[in-house]
Amino acid sequence: MPRIRADSRRRESTRLHPADARAYWMASKIPSDQFLLYCFDHGSADIDTEVTRLYERSGRIEVLRTRIADAAFGLEYPHWTEASPLSDAISVHRTARTWPECLDAIAASFRRQVDPRDSVWHLHLYPNIVDAPGGTALVAVLQLSHAAADGTLASRIARDLFGTHPIAASPARKEPPVVFEMASAARAAAALPLRLAQMVRGGVRARRDALDLEQGTDSGAIPPPAPSRALTALDVAPTGRTSVRTIVLPKADVHCGGTTVTTFVLTAISVALQRFLGDSVDLAAEVTLARDARADARNNFGNVGVGLFTSESDIRSRSVLISADLAARRHRVNHSLSEAARSSQDDVESHVPAFLAEWGVAQFDPTAVPSTVTGNTVVSSVSRGAADLALGGGCVRFTAGFPALSPAMSLTHGVHGIGDTVTVGITSNSATVPDPDGYEALLRDSLDEVRVALK
Repeated sequence: MPRIRADSRRRESTRLHPADARAYWMASKIPSDQFLLYCFDHGSADIDTEVTRLYERSGRIEVLRTRIADAAFGLEYPHWTEASPLSDAISVHRTARTWPECLDAIAASFRRQVDPRDSVWHLHLYPNIVDAPGGTALVAVLQLSHAAADGTLASRIARDLFGTHPIAASPARKEPPVVFEMASAARAAAALPLRLAQMVRGGVRARRDALDLEQGTDSGAIPPPAPSRALTALDVAPTGRTSVRTIVLPKADVHCGGTTVTTFVLTAISVALQRFLGDSVDLAAEVTLARDARADARNNFGNVGVGLFTSESDIRSRSVLISADLAARRHRVNHSLSEAARSSQDDVESHVPAFLAEWGVAQFDPTAVPSTVTGNTVVSSVSRGAADLALGGGCVRFTAGFPALSPAMSLTHGVHGIGDTVTVGITSNSATVPDPDGYEALLRDSLDEVRVALK
């Protein structure tokens, strides 16, 4: 009997957390792979030797040596299982490219999403970029399934892959097989009544915690949720050509006037979007906020709407309003009442039978046009730490990221820092932004304008 309980705990610890399973299932409807760009000084090391070293390091990084195994009959959640790196997990694009050609190649790779049942990652190496910001460079782009990692975890993975520090090889785990035997399926079916009962009990608790959160909001103890926003020309399906652009800046240029980097860039985006749209429409950004890690979950984040206050003409005052709204959203997300409601909801989801959860995701219609949105663009801001990474004999110069587009959003922004540089990454589609170079120039000018106003 004790041995059966131990095996049960082992199996539970290797199944996908419901949040990760949703990311896995939803990827078939909305491509969501992450693309983490790292630009390195051009070094003298042989690229093939570097590829061998990267394969060796990847084998010591737990997330990169797993893949997803579907469970039989949908009675259990998919599981993580051990997987050696595929022989073609690293692509070396040896042809010399210009920086615009490199960005075009990265945008084109968005169409080739990884299949996490085979591998959760792919690495693109561009060793001969002749005119990257700062000069000739080696560019590495780590592509990761969102089911395998959120932005924070993805940055840690890249730090291990491109770092020079030793990585201790953790022991391989014994994972459940890809195809589960009938006895396993029968046990899962027998457990369904208990799971449903636990889901109902958890639902009662979740409803109580939701009412407590509502009462806390009504009393003023916790900020209210952000209002929804009307659709704009930005909020359309990306049916045309997707492009990426980057604006690389010294960190000191976007961390001035007492603002954070995130608030500074949000203010600049508000100026750029107001001019791009040509009116004073009420705008908001959907900002990604990290949350406390949940056991076994690789995705621990949420998106909140932050007002851009385009009706405020004074840039300094607008920045203060944006900062206050972002702080209010963080306060609400991190408040004990919100955490209790989220915890009870997570508990409910953990007991939802897998086939019901997958069926729920299947009902999502990516072609349906929402009546309102949380934000008119996405802004994801992540610090990727010290500039102590190296590849090909060169030190890291800057890093960038490109949040995925969605059926109701054809323009997103990533704000990523490493060492003393910050890069604003822009992902756009011609359905909204027919001239990506023009929008990049508009945002550059807005960043300069905000810098002058805040100083």
